[in-house]
Amino acid sequence: MAQDTMLEEFKKAYMELMKEDARKSFIVHLAVYILVNIMLAIVNLVYTPETIWFHYPLIGWGIGVTMHYLFGVRWIEKEIIKDFARAEYMMRKARIEKKEATEGTGS
Repeated sequence: MAQDTMLEEFKKAYMELMKEDARKSFIVHLAVYILVNIMLAIVNLVYTPETIWFHYPLIGWGIGVTMHYLFGVRWIEKEIIKDFARAEYMMRKARIEKKEATEGTGS
């Protein structure tokens, strides 16, 4: 029973770690997005003010930043839970295979 409690504590700590890393990664991505697009807007308005084009990378990259937020921050908990379930399945499968192998050699 204590082992189950320890596993649940590990899962909770790991989930928080992954969520924190995801938030940091998103913040870096967002900061770069903002700074680069400010620079692109300035370049556009200084060198070719007759043709406004900076909104194209702003929109395209903005979609990428939005997807990063949704999949990398907002919905990451679901993905981590799926990963836990897959890992537990693989662990159980390996135990069964190991048990079958030892029973097969023992007879």
